[in-house]
Amino acid sequence: MASEQHTEEHNRPTGLRDITRFIRTLIAATLLILFVCFLWRRSIDDTSRQPVTTTETSSRLEKTLKISELSTYQVTYNGVAAIRNDADHLLYYAAYNAKVSIGIDMEKITVSLQTSQETQTDSGKGSHPDTEKNILVVTLPEVTITDIAIDPGSLDYIFADHDANDEHVSITALPACKADAEAECKTNRLLYELAQENAINTVRALTQPFLDQNKDYSLKIIGSGGYHYEE
Repeated sequence: MASEQHTEEHNRPTGLRDITRFIRTLIAATLLILFVCFLWRRSIDDTSRQPVTTTETSSRLEKTLKISELSTYQVTYNGVAAIRNDADHLLYYAAYNAKVSIGIDMEKITVSLQTSQETQTDSGKGSHPDTEKNILVVTLPEVTITDIAIDPGSLDYIFADHDANDEHVSITALPACKADAEAECKTNRLLYELAQENAINTVRALTQPFLDQNKDYSLKIIGSGGYHYEE
């Protein structure tokens, strides 16, 4: 009887030690999990705070701008082409309607990220230390005529040489009208300016989400003919 009592009293503190060890292990495991979660959360925050002036960012924006379609300004042009033979003899005049598209090839756009220093000056308070200014620079290719479509149904002829009035007249008229429309539109600088304006508006719309998320960035667009836009 004395022996049984001694065994019971000996086992009781052992059970308490096991429970205490289990609780300590549980607490340690919980703290370890919390620590790992803290490190993971901090790594995400650090990643989100990384500067966007990286090659990856520039490349990503460039791909966004390089859409498959051309950024164009389209105009309907009405003209009259003079068709001559190889001896420069006038055969006939052809009146025509054409749709002319002028713009840029978006695939040729380049994007770069620049950083410059600015000194802020307040009236009567002196100047502040230089601050960093980030600039998203988009360079546009030259504006060109991208397409000319002559409406065959619009062709009307005035013949100087009636022998030219045959079933093949439209075969020579269409390329002559296209060449005439191209020559006329190439001298119209307003069309090129409107096309460049349209391209700039397209770039502004496509880069706006990036600028909204990165308030410390401004946009600069460099066009053809020395033209540039900044905001």
